[in-house]
Amino acid sequence: MKLSLCLLVILAVCCYEANAREVCEAIAHESISFLLRSEQEVKTELEMYNATPVAVEAKLKVKRCVDQMSYKERYDIALRLVYAILECGVNGWVQKYYPEIDYIL
Repeated sequence: MKLSLCLLVILAVCCYEANAREVCEAIAHESISFLLRSEQEVKTELEMYNATPVAVEAKLKVKRCVDQMSYKERYDIALRLVYAILECGVNGWVQKYYPEIDYIL
């Protein structure tokens, strides 16, 4: 339920007409990476932003919880997010950064 609410918030932020495409892409990248990438890859990305150790550990704790879902379940959630992103008109971005996600319009 909480994850569904999160996806609705992401959809609202991405597709609100006053938001720039870059914001939508940043949120999408962070969300899809969080779902599909390994814990180490997420940690490396967080370190690029100079996040505090407490913030990194908090995010990784949530990541470990999310990773208890099967990869297929996480992939399905990411796929739904991709459809929301496509509504924002960023098809090329999805194809460039997440070619492993097979979506059909």
